[in-house]
Amino acid sequence: MIKQWVLREKISENLEEQLLFYRSIKTKEEAEKFFNPDYEKDLLDPFKILNMDKAVDRILKAIKNNERIIIFGDYDADGVCASVIFHDFFKKIGFENFHVHIPDRHLDGYGLTLESIDEFARQKAGLIIALDCGVTDFDEIGKANKLGIDVVVIDHHLAPEKLPKALAIVNPKQKKDKYFFKDLCGAGVVLKVIQAIIRKGEFNIVLGWEKWLLDLVAIATIADMVPLTSENRTLVFYGLQVLRKTKRPGLLSFYRRMEMAPINISEDDVSFTIAPRINVASRMEHANTSFELLTTESPEEADWLSGRIELLNKERRNIVEAILQEVDKKIDKTSVSPVIVIGNVNWNTGVLGLTANRLVEKYNRSVVLWGKGEVKNIKGACRSDGTVNIVDLMTILPKDILLDFGGHVFASGFSMKEEKIDDLEKEILKAYKKISKQKTDIEILYLDKEIGLKEVNWEFYGQIEKFQPFGVGNPKPVFLFSNIEIINIRTFGNSGIHLQLDFGNISAIGFFMANTEKFDLKTGQKIDLVATLEKSTFRNSLELRLRIIDVKLK
Repeated sequence: MIKQWVLREKISENLEEQLLFYRSIKTKEEAEKFFNPDYEKDLLDPFKILNMDKAVDRILKAIKNNERIIIFGDYDADGVCASVIFHDFFKKIGFENFHVHIPDRHLDGYGLTLESIDEFARQKAGLIIALDCGVTDFDEIGKANKLGIDVVVIDHHLAPEKLPKALAIVNPKQKKDKYFFKDLCGAGVVLKVIQAIIRKGEFNIVLGWEKWLLDLVAIATIADMVPLTSENRTLVFYGLQVLRKTKRPGLLSFYRRMEMAPINISEDDVSFTIAPRINVASRMEHANTSFELLTTESPEEADWLSGRIELLNKERRNIVEAILQEVDKKIDKTSVSPVIVIGNVNWNTGVLGLTANRLVEKYNRSVVLWGKGEVKNIKGACRSDGTVNIVDLMTILPKDILLDFGGHVFASGFSMKEEKIDDLEKEILKAYKKISKQKTDIEILYLDKEIGLKEVNWEFYGQIEKFQPFGVGNPKPVFLFSNIEIINIRTFGNSGIHLQLDFGNISAIGFFMANTEKFDLKTGQKIDLVATLEKSTFRNSLELRLRIIDVKLK
């Protein structure tokens, strides 16, 4: 995909005014709210979310009557953090008759299962609280109802027209929900529920105690890549402060292992270091490892768990690299298919999405990867290069090809029986010919300002830092550096996959860019560079550097 650079029209010589304008922030009041989020004012009444009263009343009843409560959380970072929030709340109020169940990504798949409902019935559960899932679990919730178990769903995924017959569904994306902000992650919705429970219940809790849960909400919000606007901006703004002050032995062990100073923890640290490691447990083993890390009160256990997760993360990296190398050998570089469809029954299904993302970046093609590992059926991950809606593509496949699939425009997953695998590539390519394509071979890359390398200093960075936390809906400012000379080039990381360009007084880093065929760079060469600015605290060494977005040769 070709990136077309477009330098934004200059609105003001003042960088702050320029950046605010292109974030549609045009009044002093809007700017004040943006730069100084207020926890008390910016988070609105949780009872304005549909069914909140009903859900809270049922949970309070279960607590009062000491009913067995099952916390059923998804296995990703959002679901794990949501589960930890409920765990911490129950522990805080002294309620012990609960069990946290996180399914196995590989064996159970996403959401409630009929088998899990049977297990909860054997535990004599009176209430199931489904977190970050449940809004499409019709059969499972129906079975729970027949067994006399109430189900409260706390979710944030798109809700279907017809909803399962849960006792209460708390999800701002429901059609009838009038709550002003629809983009909370699962853990964000759970925090609203906890706020409502505390307000309505009679607990001996210090006012504002739930703020200590914001570290979990920040991790989940950043990991789930929901827009960092409105309530999410406030939650992450304060959540980062809690992460810097956290008392959780698991997170503190992470910080020590990664040589991260707590005072410097940023959204980048969450996005690139903390959240991926919380996610890796479910990809490689079981999400319980991450749940235990975030809930343990033992520093010794925390050190063991963080060490275990780090080993899994290294194993994950090695597996991804091995799959990438295997795919590279199979692809005909002279005639790359419009959709790359490749798999191996031995591939670990938990890393296919990560690998597919890398292949999309390298080959500018939509990618379908499949594997099996130790699971019963073939599992697959699909990623779009932007030319097609990947869910629409899967929808028009013959009905007997897939057992199930789901996802969104750019990413989806599926399962299928092994005997159908020989037909998969042929049918996907046939479907690709039928489906409408988007003209996305050119990506518009908006540049906020052209500056020189000498302007990159800590004072200049201080102006940018005011706009943090950055993420979806509030991207990092992008700058153009014209006609700059490369003083030195080096690669680093596992097998030299990352790129570093030195320009004398400052360096630019490009992760996963060293092995791409796009950049054929040489020392002494002059280039135009598009990059963001970032403060690196790697190994507690403070450095101001550039993050490469794109390069053009002179």
